[in-house]
Amino acid sequence: MTKRHIYISAFLVFIVLLTFLPRMLSLNLHWSSDESRWMARSCRFIIALEQGKFENTFTAHHPGVTTTWLGGGAIWSVSGKRSVSEWVRSIDFFSTEMLAIMRIPITFLAGVLILLIGGLLYRLFGASIAAVGTVFLAIEPFLLAQTRRIHTDVLTSEFLFLTLLLWFCYLEDVTQKRRDLVFSGACFGLACLTKSHAGVFLLFLPFLLLWYVKQRGFSSAKMLMSGLLFCSTALLTVLCVWPYLWTNKLGSISTFPFLFCGCSCLLIWSFRKLSKPVSFSRLEIFILGIGLFLSVGLAYYAAPYTLERLYDALLNAHELPKLFLGKIRYNTGPLYYPIMALVWSAPLTIPLTIFSLYGAWRQRYQNEKVYRLTIVLIVFSLFYLIGLSFVAKKIARYIIIYLPAMSLLSAIGTIYIAQHFSKNRFRYLFLIAIIFLQAIPVLRLHPYYITYHFPLLSGKWTSENAPNSGGVGLDVAGDYLNSKPNAENLNVRVSRFSEGLRNYFIGKTWKRTRKTQWRNIDLDYDVEYSRIRQIQGEPIDSHPKHGTPAAKLQLQNTLPRELEHVVKLNGVDYVWIYRVIKINESKTNNQMK
Repeated sequence: MTKRHIYISAFLVFIVLLTFLPRMLSLNLHWSSDESRWMARSCRFIIALEQGKFENTFTAHHPGVTTTWLGGGAIWSVSGKRSVSEWVRSIDFFSTEMLAIMRIPITFLAGVLILLIGGLLYRLFGASIAAVGTVFLAIEPFLLAQTRRIHTDVLTSEFLFLTLLLWFCYLEDVTQKRRDLVFSGACFGLACLTKSHAGVFLLFLPFLLLWYVKQRGFSSAKMLMSGLLFCSTALLTVLCVWPYLWTNKLGSISTFPFLFCGCSCLLIWSFRKLSKPVSFSRLEIFILGIGLFLSVGLAYYAAPYTLERLYDALLNAHELPKLFLGKIRYNTGPLYYPIMALVWSAPLTIPLTIFSLYGAWRQRYQNEKVYRLTIVLIVFSLFYLIGLSFVAKKIARYIIIYLPAMSLLSAIGTIYIAQHFSKNRFRYLFLIAIIFLQAIPVLRLHPYYITYHFPLLSGKWTSENAPNSGGVGLDVAGDYLNSKPNAENLNVRVSRFSEGLRNYFIGKTWKRTRKTQWRNIDLDYDVEYSRIRQIQGEPIDSHPKHGTPAAKLQLQNTLPRELEHVVKLNGVDYVWIYRVIKINESKTNNQMK
């Protein structure tokens, strides 16, 4: 092997380790409340498959099908030859061991998708941008944090980014390989199956196609046919992967055979049509119009609940308020996602993204390809950022959907700056320094990457202006309490958002309720979480339909207690542990006073 081959091999090993090690280690820590829900949904999904009740594989409107396939597969793999439903009842299903097992396939697949993205970046941009872009994607703090959870957001983001990159490969390749469109459609179908809001990409697609019609002179007919091949593949993927749709009926007639045959015929026809210059006869246009009308109608009939929930999210805020910019709000307004993107961005992502746009514009005549791709990536990011900002229901983790595009833009900006160094050794030193500055503030937080915030923002500012993520730090609090003498006999009261302590604490936990007579329970400790403390007070807006009134979220302490320990991570206080003062101890203290 030559030195060049050795260097390439060493870098590939480095990329694989950087992608998987931070994700795969300590997967039993930081249990968030939503993960319990997806564990239960995955269990119901695999049991429905086992019993042949495919209609019960509809577990959520999201619809989270890829998550439940992976989570259910993890359950099936460890259940042995026993019935899954019987096996689940015979074990402690909601345990940290089971959490780690169910996280593994999602975490591993997320890592594999990053490497696939790296391969497509190499095909599109060459070695330099592909190398830096893959590294940035592997260490992007919020993406890294979310890949360690059994949830839907990270797979949605990565499948959707693969969709976009495969479109790029098709549109930029001289031969325009039709298989790129087929793979892109399959990825888009999986993205929609993971989280329904990925389907909004269809509104972005016309811009992408019109941009290339203008920039590369493609015919509109060819772009339309390319879109049909893409959509038919996506629909076929959805039909094949989601067992719920296998049983859907229109009256007494099953819709699956008609949809399957229709999508298959459209896929084959459009695939063959793209092998030569595209033109449409009047009959073809008429058939396409009828087919499109029927497809939309059947899709609406098959998924009314999903569409209703999307409409509800558009108009109604989240049921729980958030602390944002120092005020408690249900609807956090259009600045929420831009501010949270800043809070969670890697140290140099924003300035490097600006450099990518500047460099692409400066070199728009010398490197037209990078210019075209940069513009689309910028518009793609703004499309989702602005679109999410005007939806009433806001959850911070939704920004993950455009973070891979931002990672690629920052990589393009990095290479643009590196090109200004005349000697290779200075370029390499610059790239190593940039990667080091991006990686160290993130990787040093292992395994609590979710506690990351922009280094120039203090922990105090972050806790007073941005909502904290649920669950982080409760495992640390559990370890602290478990170290106490006779810990298994301790009684601990938990408030809302700190209930996850029971997953790590060996003693008994009691949920705080207004009706419980706490004087009748011999409590030893009282635990509060930062999220509930952040929303103590009156929101500036009223609670939405089906929302939780702020009055129900206010903490009322009737126990004599004193602060014993605070769990602090990355400069932010997450968990407060109070020691409950016993009645006898309280009397003694009063007498001493």
